[in-house]
Order: sequence, then C-alpha cells, then structure tokens
Amino acid sequence: MSLLSRSAARLPRVPLPGLTWAVRAWLRRSFGEPPLDQDAPAGDVGLFGPGSASWQVFGDAASIVGGVRSLLVQLTHPLAMAGVAQHSRYLDDPLGRLQSTSDYFALITFGSTAEAIGVTRRVRAMHRRVVGHAPDGRRYDAGSPELITWVSTTATASFLRSDRAFATQPLDQDGRDAFVAEQARAAALLDPRVDLAALEARPDPGAALRRDAVDLPLIDEGWLPTSEAGLLERLDAFRPQLAVGDQGRTCLRFLLWPPVDPVLRLGYLPTLAGAVGSLDPHTRRLLGLPVGDPVAAGLRLHAEVLLIALRTALARSSPSAERAVERSRAA
Repeated sequence: MSLLSRSAARLPRVPLPGLTWAVRAWLRRSFGEPPLDQDAPAGDVGLFGPGSASWQVFGDAASIVGGVRSLLVQLTHPLAMAGVAQHSRYLDDPLGRLQSTSDYFALITFGSTAEAIGVTRRVRAMHRRVVGHAPDGRRYDAGSPELITWVSTTATASFLRSDRAFATQPLDQDGRDAFVAEQARAAALLDPRVDLAALEARPDPGAALRRDAVDLPLIDEGWLPTSEAGLLERLDAFRPQLAVGDQGRTCLRFLLWPPVDPVLRLGYLPTLAGAVGSLDPHTRRLLGLPVGDPVAAGLRLHAEVLLIALRTALARSSPSAERAVERSRAA
C-alpha cells in the first residue's frame, strides 16, 4: 500500500452530493445496478459471509482495478483467448460483457446462497457452449479443469495484487491465504462433476463449503490452490503455455481503448493504468507493453487518485456489499 493510499485512508469520508451523484451515475453506466435480490432470505450470508476475506476484497473499490488486470492477464493464454474470440460478443457489446463479469463476482461474493449457486449454474451452462479449436488447431473447452483453473487463478491473483497495491486496509498474509481458499471453493463449483442440486438440498450449503464438507474435485486433484504460495506455483506452471497471437492482440487493443462513450472512458483509463502498472514484468513483455518499473509506478498513481475520488464521493463500500450486510443482519 502506497504512502498516498495510507494518507487518504486516514481522511474522513465526507459525501459530496454533486460528486456522489456523478460517481454513482458512472458506476451504473459501467456496471449496471447491483444485481442482488432484495427479497433474498434475511440472515442468509451466502458462500462467504461477513468477516470473510472475499467480502473485504470485493467491498473495496480497489477490486475494480483487479478486474481489469485479470482480463489483461487472461488473454495471454491462447486457448482461453480463442474461447473469448469465438464465443463472446465483447467487441460488439463491451458494456454487456463488463456487466456480466461484474455481476458474476457480485453474486458469487455478496449474493444469497441461492443466488450464488444460481449464477454458478448459469456459467456452467455457458461453458458447455464454449468449445472449439484455437487457430493452431488445439481444442479448447471452457469447462475443462485447465481453463477453469486459469481463469480462476489469474482473477484471484489480480484481485490480491490490487488489494495489496490500492486497498485502504489490505489483507494480511492469513487473509490472503483465506482469500485464495475462498475463491478456489467458488471456482470449484464450476466443475461439471459437482452436483449443484445436491449442494442446494443441504440445510446450509454455504456453511458446508466453508467447512470443506463438500467434495470438490478441482481442489482435491490439485488444480485449484488454497494458499497464496500454491497460487504462485500454479501460475508459474502455466508460463510455458502463454503467448499472445492475433486474437490476443485484438483483445488487447480493445482493452487499451474500448469503444465506449468519453464519460465512461474517463473513469476507465485510470483504472486501466493501475492494472497495467500492477502487472509483473513477464506479463508486460508478453503483451508487448514497454513499461518499466518507474513508468509502472506512475501508472499506479493514476489509479490511486481515481480510487481516492471514488471513496471520497461514495463515503462507503460497494452497493452490493451494503445489501449483503443488510441481509445478513436482518435475521
């Protein structure tokens, strides 16, 4: 956490009406309204619950940078990129793709148990259609252990990196390990071998997951790590497979300058700067981004300024986090 972030964290969060309205309007246009069901059962804490590392990470505005960073990293896997290029409409509907990704993390993290399992079921159904062949002839399957692991581990690592660099209260080491374990359990539910109907039939599916009382083959077989050290090892194992071809370069150009209106881009570009600045040198080289450490530090500063403005304007955590807290206390 930088000196600027530490200093800003000590400032009182005083809502400024005009700025608050503008920021909320920008968030609605970027991510849509919070997708949580306001009529979900009172007291249902979902898969993670209050006090979890995931609630802390995703409740902070720094997670926005982590989301963009994860997209940059994920495009470096040719099979994952082939699936996106051939089955996603991100070039035609960039905001729709952004909102669907944002909704997944909001529901899996802050949704009720039924909402979290429901969005998992929908993603699994989508994965069944995302199969094909990459330009080099290799077959890909979005529901395969390899690609589920790639998408999950890169997202987890990106959110951890943004938390360490930009959050007002970054996780300590125990919290970082807990976050990896929580995200692994959520991702493991995307495995077609996990019986979601049987999980839903349990008296408290979320508690069963938190107690590790559910059979999760992707964790049991070692695909998904449950500690930060294991996460770094798993990401290192992917390195020989990584490359950026034509499909990846097209996606990178899109991410660097998406076709959205100027108001949205005004908020997006500092977020992108923070994401690029937080990439490791190996990933920056793969992407062809000539960014040395001094430039990376400057890019991260742009993101910090934006996040300070967001926190000052909103004076509270994300709308999804607020709804989840209200629901968990309502019992």
